[in-house]
Amino acid sequence: MADIISGNSRFGDGNNSKNKKVIHLVPEEQKQEENLDENEIKHKVINRRKRIIIISVIIVAAIIAAVFAISAFIDGITYKDYSVMKSVNRDDTDTTMYMGYADGYVRYSNDGIAYYNKKGTAIWNQTYTMQKPQVKICGSIIAVGDINGSKIYIFDKNGNIGTVDTSLAISQIEVAKQGVVAAVLEDNDANYINLYKTDGTKIYTVKTSLAGDGYPLDISISPDAAKLVASYLYVSGETMKTNVVFYNFSEVGQNETERVVGGFNHYDSTIVADVNFIDENTVAAVGEDVVSIYSIKEYPKLVKEINIDNEIDRVLFGDKYIGLVLKNSESGDIYKLYVYNSDLNRVCEYPFSTQYDKMSFDGNSVVMSNSSVISLINLKGKKLADITMTLPIQNVIVLGHRGNYICVNSKYVQNIRLK
Repeated sequence: MADIISGNSRFGDGNNSKNKKVIHLVPEEQKQEENLDENEIKHKVINRRKRIIIISVIIVAAIIAAVFAISAFIDGITYKDYSVMKSVNRDDTDTTMYMGYADGYVRYSNDGIAYYNKKGTAIWNQTYTMQKPQVKICGSIIAVGDINGSKIYIFDKNGNIGTVDTSLAISQIEVAKQGVVAAVLEDNDANYINLYKTDGTKIYTVKTSLAGDGYPLDISISPDAAKLVASYLYVSGETMKTNVVFYNFSEVGQNETERVVGGFNHYDSTIVADVNFIDENTVAAVGEDVVSIYSIKEYPKLVKEINIDNEIDRVLFGDKYIGLVLKNSESGDIYKLYVYNSDLNRVCEYPFSTQYDKMSFDGNSVVMSNSSVISLINLKGKKLADITMTLPIQNVIVLGHRGNYICVNSKYVQNIRLK
């Protein structure tokens, strides 16, 4: 390195020497070495970052794989017996019905309804007199309608929040999560589908005539009460046919006649007796030999449809799945359970010959029971439990956690845990 002294002339006044400065000249070789050092540092930083990213990806992949492995292991656990965690004596009759609700169940009959938590403690009860009570639940809301009568009671977890008097005879009720009730009412030559608030105020009326629209076989209201679907049975010539009609009670349907935003009558002679909102915008329609999935955000659209070769014996709906029990035409087992997701893709099938009285989804499994047996299968079609109970079973109520149930038998209401 060479030093060059810069400043005034060396022949000038020596007092100016303090203004002198030194300029260092860096050789080209040293500059190149410094550049190489910088590039090496950058390269090391980049490599370190790459290693961190790769290690992170490997760790995340390992965690995901472990979660899947654990889930698969848990999903395949089988049960051979059960333990009774709590038992409460029944003080009612065999005609009393039980249904899962919130963290427990509701018990209802012609004389009234009561809500019990999972410990069997009564939270509230309501007396009434009904010929044939029909109970529908959406979220935390319960509606009890008097079939062939005119009263509807509405409840939440704290008790009664409203009563509706329909004046006309009720043939079916449905309820939305904020308490809006839809009721199918019968008159001499017409039917009505009325929507009511919890205070009994009528929100909307759809009038249908038997000669024109047909007879409403089934209805379902969306959880937000903005949409409704109805299946109508009507006569065309000498043939009985079905028309699936969609209503929209939001601003979308304001300018439509009778709030009708779409209808589908392509089912020919097939009777479509079950319609159900799977979620806010998805409807399943199940006929004698067909299943249709409709999307309805504003206006309905047929998304997918499958034809069923064998006779449908039973239909069950879950939050994410549809179950069909078919008569098995093949040799061997009498029935086959087919489970589909909301896109109508088949998830699993399970052949069986046992006659079950009750079947319901419990998350990613199906619980089946008759008077003596509780059976459980997962959605891979594997049987996880087939347990004989000591007392005659009336109902098995799922609690949202596989293996834990409320079993209603002839003498007790029992919290049981499979093991």
